[in-house]
Amino acid sequence: MSGKALSFNYRLTMNKKICLDLANQAYYFKITNAAHVPIFSSVFAIDYFLQLLNKQASISLYGYCFFPDCLHILLHSEVSPSQWLETCLVQYNQWHKDVSGDSGYLFDDSQTQQVLVQPKNLVKALSHVHNMPVARNICSTSDQYPYSSYHDYTGEQSTQVTTNLILSMLSHHGGQRGKRFQDYMASSLSDAMPSELNNNEFYLAYADASYITRAMSTYNQIDELQDEDHHHHLWQECLTALTDVTQLDQKTLLGISRHHNLPEAHFLLAWLFVTVAKGPLYFAANRLAKDQATLQLKINSLSLHHPKAYLRYIANYWQQSTTA
Repeated sequence: MSGKALSFNYRLTMNKKICLDLANQAYYFKITNAAHVPIFSSVFAIDYFLQLLNKQASISLYGYCFFPDCLHILLHSEVSPSQWLETCLVQYNQWHKDVSGDSGYLFDDSQTQQVLVQPKNLVKALSHVHNMPVARNICSTSDQYPYSSYHDYTGEQSTQVTTNLILSMLSHHGGQRGKRFQDYMASSLSDAMPSELNNNEFYLAYADASYITRAMSTYNQIDELQDEDHHHHLWQECLTALTDVTQLDQKTLLGISRHHNLPEAHFLLAWLFVTVAKGPLYFAANRLAKDQATLQLKINSLSLHHPKAYLRYIANYWQQSTTA
């Protein structure tokens, strides 16, 4: 993959499809648990996770359905989801550890699906999310399941879900929207979307190919529009955090010198800056005097050389050091 292609901020999933990570788009997420550990230990845990989502200023939550083993979420993100999703999951994981005393990471990153949804398909995508309990034979109708945004759309609860857009797509008359929503949900049971929501062999999206082309065309040169001072500050934060964790000097972490125990320390710094802190790849490449394509490959391969627990420890340390 060329450096130019990498600059579009694509991610490759385990099934080799391109996971689109574009700003100002609607997305469906399926996030599964790891090691058979329930994501939620109580209704209070669900409330806390919703609070974390609602604190993300860059997103509008359209719908959700939560299970102990997976989350189904539909939302609009003003920025690329990679800028906030992992941080949100790490924060919830830390809260879960503090409350329960359990160690380890709750989510299976390798199974996460991030599917771009074209606006005209939002109604059907929401139907898919709300009908998941029926598809899993937990209940006979979606209104019987308590842990979804279905009840926001009927006015029976309020969890800060943005309902107006999708309700207006169902009916132009405000007084009929609640009834129209319930009728649509009941009639859509036999016309549910495929569980994978993938309509193209190349990318994860529920959208026309022409829509994807237009969405990608508006995403050029985003790196150049970022604030260089902010990136410099972020880079220094990552360098300081990694110095504390590894006890290595900055010359080693910058790749100027090498340490026998951690010869790829500079790639670990790039991983922390790009993957965890959500800094731009081009900035890290310039600082380490590497081309973007090579650096991205090195970042991707770090999980093959270091235990996930070690990488999670570094990510958590950085998160705590920047929020202290």
